[in-house]
Amino acid sequence: MAIVDLIIKTDLKLQIKEILCIGSSKGWFHDETRSHLIGQKIDDVLGTSNKQDEGVVEIQGYFFKYQWVEESKGGALYLSRDNLLLELFQQTIKHVEEGIQIYDRNGYFLHANPASEKLEMFNIDDFRGKHLLDLYDLKEEYSTVLTVLRTQEPVINRCDRFKSISGKSLTTINNAYPLIINEKVYGAVVFESDLSLLKQIKNKSFNSEAYLADEHSKKKKNLYTFNDIIHQSGCMKETIHFAKKVSLTDSSIMIEGATGTGKELIAQSIHSFGHRRYKSFIGVNCSAIPHNLFESTFFGTEKGAFTGSVAKQGLFEMANGGTLFLDEVNSIIPEMQAKLLRVLQEKRFQRVGGSQEIRCDVRIIAAVNEDTDELIQQQKIRKDFYYRISTVKIQVPFLQERKEDIATLAQHFLDGLCKKYNRRKATFDKNTIDIFMQFDWPGNVRELEHVVEYAFNHAPENTEQFAQDNLPNYLQTLKSVTHRTETRNISQNIKVSSTGTFDERMEEVEKAIIENTLAEYGGNITHSAKALGMSRQNLQYRVKKLNIFNR
Repeated sequence: MAIVDLIIKTDLKLQIKEILCIGSSKGWFHDETRSHLIGQKIDDVLGTSNKQDEGVVEIQGYFFKYQWVEESKGGALYLSRDNLLLELFQQTIKHVEEGIQIYDRNGYFLHANPASEKLEMFNIDDFRGKHLLDLYDLKEEYSTVLTVLRTQEPVINRCDRFKSISGKSLTTINNAYPLIINEKVYGAVVFESDLSLLKQIKNKSFNSEAYLADEHSKKKKNLYTFNDIIHQSGCMKETIHFAKKVSLTDSSIMIEGATGTGKELIAQSIHSFGHRRYKSFIGVNCSAIPHNLFESTFFGTEKGAFTGSVAKQGLFEMANGGTLFLDEVNSIIPEMQAKLLRVLQEKRFQRVGGSQEIRCDVRIIAAVNEDTDELIQQQKIRKDFYYRISTVKIQVPFLQERKEDIATLAQHFLDGLCKKYNRRKATFDKNTIDIFMQFDWPGNVRELEHVVEYAFNHAPENTEQFAQDNLPNYLQTLKSVTHRTETRNISQNIKVSSTGTFDERMEEVEKAIIENTLAEYGGNITHSAKALGMSRQNLQYRVKKLNIFNR
């Protein structure tokens, strides 16, 4: 933020007015922009019928708060090179002991004072034009600036823990305020104090752990956040990083991903992270809506619109001020897509059977589980409708592309089931994890979750380590790399008689494999079972059935 002079040049005299200039572009604060000549006439910008005593006007990416003393004709706008107020502003914040940072409304860094540079050990020129999430490794609910931008309310005495770009670990107490003009947020300013210094001052201590716990408890429980997305893989980290950035805007979003990849989880997290988080999130599976009910579902109905109809809100009214999530949006028939397009463009609609126009402010997040280019070619999605709802595209990766996440996800699902049903903590054995890693998971994360739940229900209640024979049949037939290698080594020493039936010979092979494995592991049932890819109980049953002597 900078205070500058507005020079209105007229045929009679110069009139100098103060204005507030907040730049929306990344480089607006650079010195060279102060002397930039704004080559537009006041009359051209405001128009002869739109002149007010005061207001805000946008010219070439800058916002000017102006106030008229008298109407001037033919005035040109300049930014003064030797601006006294700007210099006073810069000199003032240089002497403030607290760190000060200023961000635009989308979270891009604009300016900081020397105290902030010293505290975090950075150079201001390296920060300019970069996004907050590119500068700091932050959890969203503990970021003061992001909280202010999405809630549009001040945050006082908040504790932030983070690492600076230089790698320095910091704990600061922050006060942040939204920069608002005419009820519109243009950015945020944050004042930061080093907690280690504050602790040296009496009566200025803060219980940061208690504060963080309290802030965490205030999170809405019914919607997912980015912290709920279990991931370690690089591709998923990139997806979440990008989703956090776009959540701070109101741009429409198209989420592409196969069935079971977690598209609604991403959509809810975007809503929870953005400034609409305290408004409604309405999710609907478009494929479940009968075609003849599309209009009444989206726009609502007035009483008497048709036989038995009552006054009822539609999805747009229910989601007003918040987010409308359209899953499987390609299921909407083209005729209805055209009607939705008009609502999205004009931001108003009428209920079915009504005559009154209703204004709406809704962010659209859509999702498809097919390739959008093919959907357009097949004319399942209108081009104009697609371009309207896909300003930003987010691609959710397949689970098979997230190999690093599979074991962690499986354990997460198992932990949740154990906690829900008051079971002791359990794990999967190495062979089962190997099976998970080799499988392609056509149903993605949802299929993995169902497999874990299947194993949980089919294993004995006191199971502490789940094995392959607890899994669904189609996974029991798979063999892990470890199991195939060990079985091949053991089988090299097996001698099978040349007489007897097929079943008798197979039983002889099975008995020899088990005997060799038990001998290799010193008769240890648990270790032998792991090597053979079966449960301990299953191996004990086979030892008894085949009359195997185990010392």
